[in-house]
This record gives sequence, C-alpha cells and structure tokens, in this order.
Amino acid sequence: MKYYLRIFFFSVCLLYNPFLLSEGKNNLRDISINSNTVTLNERNNSILFEGSIEINFGSFRIFGNNALLSYENETLTLTGDPASITSELKEINGEAKKFIIHPNQSLEMIGNATLNNNNQSISSQLITYQIDQNG
Repeated sequence: MKYYLRIFFFSVCLLYNPFLLSEGKNNLRDISINSNTVTLNERNNSILFEGSIEINFGSFRIFGNNALLSYENETLTLTGDPASITSELKEINGEAKKFIIHPNQSLEMIGNATLNNNNQSISSQLITYQIDQNG
C-alpha cells in the first residue's frame, strides 16, 4: 500500500506542484518526502504528511513530525519537537519548532531556532535562510 501512495503522491506532485514545476533557477525540483501517512485534501488543495517525516532535496535533509504541502500558499510547512535540518556538504545543521519552505528556496525557521554553519551559530525565534544549491 505504501508503494501505491508514493506513486500517487509523486504523480500529483509532477502534475500540480509549483515547487516542482517552477522554471526559475532556484526551485525544489528534486524534492522527496517520506512519511508514515499521506492524506490528500482536495477541498483545501493540500497534502498532509504525518509521522517520521524526512524531506530530501539537494544535499539537504529535514526531519520532523508532520508536514503540510499547500498548493494555495505555495509552501511546505514542517513541524517537529523540534524539526531539524542538516547538510554535510554545506556544513549546516539546525533545529526549530517549525520550518516553512518557499518555492524560491527561502527557509523560515520559527520557534527556538538555531542554525550552525561553518562553526558559526545563530539562535533566535525566527531565522530566515536562503538555501544555495550551487555554492
């Protein structure tokens, strides 16, 4: 059953997802989302992911408890206790209660956010990070 849900999810994403279809240089074309449960809500034009979320794109990996992909708002919102991000290639790791990813690869880290990059650390209630896939 999980296999069929993955095929369905990727089909929906390829047809309707602004993250995947954006023609700009910076987009999330190669994103993959794994979770225990996937729920498509046609009325709200969204997909809810629940349980052991793992999001991979480029060299980045994000982990959390729940995620909501909103086609109307063009955002992917991930929550955790805390949620975390890591990239060995970019030497980045961090955590926050909530992450919001936008199609232009802007990442908002909200609630007890910390971000460590090249041995530098930032802590705040809100950190906005522009993901650079090229450099």
